[in-house]
Amino acid sequence: MAIHKIDGVDGVNHFPKKFVTLTAAGTITVGQIVRIDTGTTTNGAGMHVIANTTLDDPRVVGVAVEAASSGDEVKVQVAGMNADTIAGGAVNAGVIIGCSTGSAPAVLTAANITTRAFAICTKAFTTDPTVNYTDGEIMIFDHGFYG
Repeated sequence: MAIHKIDGVDGVNHFPKKFVTLTAAGTITVGQIVRIDTGTTTNGAGMHVIANTTLDDPRVVGVAVEAASSGDEVKVQVAGMNADTIAGGAVNAGVIIGCSTGSAPAVLTAANITTRAFAICTKAFTTDPTVNYTDGEIMIFDHGFYG
């Protein structure tokens, strides 16, 4: 009988991640949720990102994994498990994630569910660490923007 493995190698879970390198259109810090900056097209449409400041913006593409200043290249995670995100408040596991106006995860509610969510919370964000809401994890949906 064939062996069917659903975990990684030797029983270690494997969560694929997808990264792209884009150009920062403003100052970005590690863990911030970023969106496509439609106002900057120097390197082509969709190739610039900025820290998101719009509630539940459908242009959100992922989480910055490197800090960058305007004009610098920045590595952005656009799919997969992410443990570097900073939440704007407590978020329970299993909750669909949108984006608050402070570039941090926020719970999508019935009032703003009309826009597309970009992730799901896989480990709750709590006040347990001394730094606010940094102990959670999210699974970023692959929106297919970058292949």
